[in-house]
Amino acid sequence: MDFDYDSLVVLSAVVRTGSFEAAAKRLEVTQSAVSQRIKQLEEKVGSILILRGRPCVATEDGLLLVQHVEQVTLLQHELSELLTSRGEAAGAATVSLRIAVNSDSLATWFPSVISRAADEVNLRLEVIPDDQEFTEERLRSGDALAIVTSTDKSIPGCQTYPLGSMEYLAIASPEYRDRYLKDGINLETLAMSPSIRFDRKDTLPRSWLIEAFGDAKKLSSHFVPSYEAHLVSCLEHIGWAMMPYEAVAPHIEAGRLFELVPNKRVQIPLYWTSRSQSSNILNKLSQIVSEVAQERLEGAQGIPEVI
Repeated sequence: MDFDYDSLVVLSAVVRTGSFEAAAKRLEVTQSAVSQRIKQLEEKVGSILILRGRPCVATEDGLLLVQHVEQVTLLQHELSELLTSRGEAAGAATVSLRIAVNSDSLATWFPSVISRAADEVNLRLEVIPDDQEFTEERLRSGDALAIVTSTDKSIPGCQTYPLGSMEYLAIASPEYRDRYLKDGINLETLAMSPSIRFDRKDTLPRSWLIEAFGDAKKLSSHFVPSYEAHLVSCLEHIGWAMMPYEAVAPHIEAGRLFELVPNKRVQIPLYWTSRSQSSNILNKLSQIVSEVAQERLEGAQGIPEVI
């Protein structure tokens, strides 16, 4: 089947922006033109490609076509870069690549990856934030081409490499301790006192309780789905929380925060998983991720230079 790649680009824009209107703005065309392209593409394929709604969501067939056109875009970008290096083109355009990264990595070491990817590969990253335990589903569904994840589980059509681990500790402010933990810091007092969690998928506090006390209890939690607000909430004495050591070390040294149980910490291993496709851009990005991880994460070994 011969595809109109302009229509596939329109399909990708609708899926990635979540609406026909937003896709039209991104592509600088009318919403009517977007609708017509999608309708013609669906008629040609013989199946529904977009489930209309808020947001619009790709069907299984639609997602396959989006993955295909995004991979073709990567290959076109690589060819443009090659021609530019040979002096046969005026200059290569930037290309966008969609990846999923956990919020704590985004707030600590991963911005260095974004900076290097822009400088060295002329790459723009569209980053989807998610819990490190759940970024895997982004890759399985085709919503992302690569992910930072806490699982080394094999995914068909993908390759996985260890990055090292992030060290988490339980912290709170001295004012919080004076108000809620006057009877001591133990499983019972912590379970009754307010805690801060990202969302209901956040199992890190439970893992720490087991590490520190050998057991866990149901927590009374505020759900604060933002890294910055998570930290501010701790500094404002709202609750105790699990945070990466790298992020809170300066606050501990300054006395604004303290470690609830000294040296009782949780190591969360991180892995880089990407689609196993012949793409120099993905390979270069993977190498950048590995090199930054070696500088910033515990126990990082690095990944092969050619992957």
